[in-house]
Order: sequence, then C-alpha cells, then structure tokens
Amino acid sequence: MSGQQESTPYMMFAIVLGALVVFTLFIVVMAKMFSPASDPLSDPLVAAQQQERLVPVGKSRIAQ
Repeated sequence: MSGQQESTPYMMFAIVLGALVVFTLFIVVMAKMFSPASDPLSDPLVAAQQQERLVPVGKSRIAQ
C-alpha cells in the first residue's frame, strides 16, 4: 500500500471526529441561547422550599 492509501482512513476518522466536536459545540451554544437565564434561588418561594427540605427530620438533645 502506498502512503496515500494508508493515511486516507485516518484522515476520514479525523474529519468525522472534528465534525462531531463542532456539532456538539453548536448544540451547547444553542442550548445556552434558548435556556432561561434566571437563577432559581432568586425566587423567595423556591428558596423557602429549599430551606424546608434541608431542615433535619429530628433534632438532637444535648445536655447543657
């Protein structure tokens, strides 16, 4: 086999891999553009619900 025939599969692999990387970056950019930019913790109701979920079920009794 000549050098040209041996490098063709590697070149095709590199092109396909590069196209997949570019497609992935395109999808990431589109997702960032169309997703809401609001911070869920800025809403006081959401913050209160989160604090309620984080409260321990029981409290420990400690001697004073």
